Amino acid sequence: MSAHVLVVGGGMELPGLLRSTGGARTTVMCQLPIVPKLRDPTANAAVIGLPPDAPMVTWLDLATTLHAADPFTHIASFAERDQDRAAAIGAHLGLAMHSSRTVGWVHHKPSMRARLAETGVDDTPYALVGSVAELRGFLDRHGYPAVLKPAVGAGSIGISRLTGADDLATALRHAAAESAWTRGGAMVERLHEGPQYSVEAFSENGEHEVVCVTRKYSSVRGHVEIGHVLPAPLSTQDRDAVARYVGRVLDALEISFGPTHTEIVLTADGPRLIETHTRLGGDRLPYLVHDALGVDLVTLTVRQVLGATGLLDEIRTALTDTPRRYAAIWYAGSAVGGVLADVSVPAPVAGVVDEVVVEVAPGDRVTPLDSSDSRLSYARAHGSTADEAIRAARAAVTAVEFTVRLDTDVAQWSV
Repeated sequence: MSAHVLVVGGGMELPGLLRSTGGARTTVMCQLPIVPKLRDPTANAAVIGLPPDAPMVTWLDLATTLHAADPFTHIASFAERDQDRAAAIGAHLGLAMHSSRTVGWVHHKPSMRARLAETGVDDTPYALVGSVAELRGFLDRHGYPAVLKPAVGAGSIGISRLTGADDLATALRHAAAESAWTRGGAMVERLHEGPQYSVEAFSENGEHEVVCVTRKYSSVRGHVEIGHVLPAPLSTQDRDAVARYVGRVLDALEISFGPTHTEIVLTADGPRLIETHTRLGGDRLPYLVHDALGVDLVTLTVRQVLGATGLLDEIRTALTDTPRRYAAIWYAGSAVGGVLADVSVPAPVAGVVDEVVVEVAPGDRVTPLDSSDSRLSYARAHGSTADEAIRAARAAVTAVEFTVRLDTDVAQWSV
């Protein structure tokens, strides 16, 4: 019987790769707002769209009906949205998927903090807060700086850094706002200080391999990610400490397979967790990893969904055999809000800059940088050192010029 994969959620190019690389048939179940974003939707055996508030039993009943008519051999979920439904469906149909418990820990940040404290991995102070008085009480007990964020969220939405002279009411409203990507109220936690990194890892049968540690850069306001370079220029001692720590995090959350994207701060006392994700990293990170280290995390993910094994050995061989270079990406954001009137993109430096992409078009409304969705463009570049790669990416994206029409004037700037 040919492979028939139930893809729960979207997945960008990955459902297409299941078909083209693995020869599988795919059926997609997703929320209705995702349907217009699916790539080549008619190539699927079926596409089922449900309202965002459809109860879990509806998802289970539909999946059961589809499975009875045309059995699924595998299940996959490539992004946060609907991974909880994928976990429940997988358990219901007997298909290998992350457990509902693991997905709950990963998605609900207070539950993740509780689990890591319970297992002795990380004791970062945190609290769910529903009022300014509760927020102020936490800050009185644990001090500044702190970070306020949605209990469940993505895309750097609703995050505020608290330093002592903040409008707590506004920050709390921002973090507690319900949206397509945020819910569950607001959580405050100690803000660990130090350079930030992400860790791209891959797991198989409960064993984890750290593929790459990435240095990441975030805006001060809103903690929006604006740049990455990999592999991070770390000492062997620090990299090993990060790898051991992330392995303990993944073990505590009972993550046994697949790609993970874990964000940490390297403090004076060692690594401390920001959050982790049971998916590939965003911001083109898998492609930077492939460029720099020769490990194709995207294809490995597709192959594992279809039952391939021995993938950690392949990763280790690639990391040993591939010549190393550094790869970077840098993003541009707006300094003002308004309507985009014009974009000018000069030719990039050949041989160093891999791509320059503008993600907005004239007529689009732009806002000051407050989430990943408000970024305007990015450039990818490579170099023989981390600094060389970053400089090339930043120079390329800075050369892009945007003209924004304000309510009363036109402002032009380079970013």
